Amino acid sequence: MMRKIMLFIACIAFWGLCNAQEGFRITGNLGQLQQDTFYLVAPSLNGTVNVLGASILKDGNIEFQGRVPETMLATIMTSDQQGMIPLMLENVNYTIRIGKESIEVEGGPEQAVLNKFNALQREAMKQQQKLQADMKIAYEEGNQMRVAALSGQGQKFMQGMQKQILELIKGNANSVTAAYLVLTTGMQAPSEQLQEYYNLLGERAKASSYGRIIAAHLAEQGKTAVGEVAPDFTVNTPEGKPISLYGIKAKVKLVDFWASWCAPCRAENPNVIRLYKKYHDKGLEVLGVSLDNDKSKWVQAIMQDGLPWLNGSDLKAQASEIARMYNVRQIPYTLLLDENNRIVAKNLRRKELGKKIEELLKLK
Repeated sequence: MMRKIMLFIACIAFWGLCNAQEGFRITGNLGQLQQDTFYLVAPSLNGTVNVLGASILKDGNIEFQGRVPETMLATIMTSDQQGMIPLMLENVNYTIRIGKESIEVEGGPEQAVLNKFNALQREAMKQQQKLQADMKIAYEEGNQMRVAALSGQGQKFMQGMQKQILELIKGNANSVTAAYLVLTTGMQAPSEQLQEYYNLLGERAKASSYGRIIAAHLAEQGKTAVGEVAPDFTVNTPEGKPISLYGIKAKVKLVDFWASWCAPCRAENPNVIRLYKKYHDKGLEVLGVSLDNDKSKWVQAIMQDGLPWLNGSDLKAQASEIARMYNVRQIPYTLLLDENNRIVAKNLRRKELGKKIEELLKLK
């Protein structure tokens, strides 16, 4: 009889454990805040936002309970969206507390990966803000050597940051969070690099909603991959004259996506001018495609930097249909084309760009 009772108790305990793991529970103390209601929301694939729950702040405490069909990024936010706490939501327990630098979230293994990524992002933000401030001062002083040095320093820092993120992805390849990291960081990278990141993911990560988005994006990016013929487009010059990519006749074409407000773009212009003067008579043509929306600032930048090549824009800034066609996520962004408009290289800089241009011209 006693054995049956113990077995019954064990079954009840096991059932309770399993039942507890069927959903999530989020608790935490946010201190003395004025807002009295917080919402747990998650974006859907169609662009809408789903409200997963609401919690009235009581003595600084909040609590959410529910269940999600799959791991997803969610956000705890105030009704005015002034305060936001992101978390990688899965069906486990979470604890939120106010840390030294930010609000900290403890949860399951997926949240642990996100926490490591957030720490890297905070450090990157600090370094980028300092670098941008220093570059602005150097540019205003006309110190081109300082601007170039800072630009190189920024690229080196970003390379180091990308390496750390890559190691984080590799170390957690089968997590849904790894797919989310590839989606949020790799989508800004060239298609070859995004493919490399995607290949690191495990089957569980690839099967997640984030993994499926990446796969679809890679299929679209393949249309402008190295080796493919660049799609044609038309932009207007500052004078309003239309220029088509295919209408430009040259042995080698450099398509340069830039903007007047982009300090790294402006810092790269002197190098491109040098290459243009050196190789233009030998068959190089440059087409600058601006992502400005203010014509006066665009024209002023062309004159200030003394850009001697063809310049065009649809003046739609980041909403540019051309930028979307070429999957331009950040600038400067360049493509090197042969005389048949086939893409032979992307995002080359300085010596590497000059070396490739010379190589292509010698082959003609």
